[in-house]
Amino acid sequence: MSQQTLDLPPGDLPPGFDPDAAWRYHGRDWYRDRDAPAERVAGPALTKALEFDGRAYLLTLTAPAGGGTLVMGMDSDDPLILARAQRVALRMLGLTPALADAAAGLEARADHDATTARLVGNRRGYRPPLAATVFEALAWAIIGQQINLTFASDLRRQLILLAGRPHPSGMIAHPDAAAVAALDPALLTARRFSRSKARYLIEAAQAAMDGRLDLAALERLDTDPTGEAAAEAALLALRGIGPWTTNYVLMRGCGLPDRVPVGDAGLAAALQRFHAMDRRPTAEEQATLMRPHAPWRSLATAHLWASLA
Repeated sequence: MSQQTLDLPPGDLPPGFDPDAAWRYHGRDWYRDRDAPAERVAGPALTKALEFDGRAYLLTLTAPAGGGTLVMGMDSDDPLILARAQRVALRMLGLTPALADAAAGLEARADHDATTARLVGNRRGYRPPLAATVFEALAWAIIGQQINLTFASDLRRQLILLAGRPHPSGMIAHPDAAAVAALDPALLTARRFSRSKARYLIEAAQAAMDGRLDLAALERLDTDPTGEAAAEAALLALRGIGPWTTNYVLMRGCGLPDRVPVGDAGLAAALQRFHAMDRRPTAEEQATLMRPHAPWRSLATAHLWASLA
């Protein structure tokens, strides 16, 4: 397996950076099921099965105990594959330039604003992990609509087992849009997907294949946000995709710094606790409460989610 230190665009890891946040997010299925197909955690290492050009690979990220240099392992020596894997690795760790700028801005505000200081707390250096790909974020958002996290994880596992790309190790890469677009909805409903959830997921994948949804443009948004409005419109045009799903994908899939998944149950719970409210805030109240955190509301949302852990 090829190993290399991660080439971080800003240089060194940010002070206080905790890779365990990425391990917990990406390894969420493994913590429930030690035979999770796509991601596994072993001590300081996170292994993720990835598909590039119709072949499955294993990406391993290792954070030495007590700090030190993050190391990326990849079962390929192809420079193009390694470059693509590094891009995925930095996304998975939340170490993108857009998130670095957002964190710097939010933490600078915390130096002179008591509310922001309380929001950030002891999490300076925190970066919200992103999904490995935009399509993986989109699939997870659709799967997770209006169901609890445990059931959503079970459905995601079924999708990976059904349509993912197997690796010789026994792990399976999350299916890409082409694999999901080719599915018969009955295969998903037989695995406890509702008919509407199966339809929305497959139709979203088909939109990615026929060009109505430009996944490549969505992948570039964190470095070129000029297409943000068009990306939002394209997502909202899909059946079953509303504002919550759209904002989740733009935040957790594209890494945009100023998005809020208004209506999210976890965000509502965190805001209730943060503001000592006697009830969960409505969607409209959530939007109002998050407004002071602009233009870094994605990072503020991630801090609020983290405060529930």
